[in-house]
Amino acid sequence: MELGRPCSKISEAAAEILLRYHWPGNVRELRNVIRRAILLASGVIEPEHLAVLPVDPPPTTVETALRGESVPVGSSLREIAGGAAACAEQQAIRRALQVTSGNKSEAARLLRTDYKTLHVKMKQYGIPAAQFRDFGESRP
Repeated sequence: MELGRPCSKISEAAAEILLRYHWPGNVRELRNVIRRAILLASGVIEPEHLAVLPVDPPPTTVETALRGESVPVGSSLREIAGGAAACAEQQAIRRALQVTSGNKSEAARLLRTDYKTLHVKMKQYGIPAAQFRDFGESRP
């Protein structure tokens, strides 16, 4: 109603995508994704209207270990440490983008790295800056 669009349904496939996404941001991120999907959809929100969300791959051995679950036998310390570093990098990038509302230049400054390095890491981890932007939301 807020956007003046006739969208009252979310398809089962789109709902599954929303449920699978781990939502590193907050309720504002969800709200922005839904608003964007409503603007793109004509009646029913489908998976293609949620293209801004990356599809998360199944958890790696390292992510499993970081959650306190047992690591499969045969994982080397180097594999675990490398995976933990990558996981920490992803979280830091997502948090910096959240704080800067998707502004990559500001996020790079916060992370004390150059813009190009941040851009490469975002591409490597499949982190789109657009998912952190406020779509049409006025700031207080």
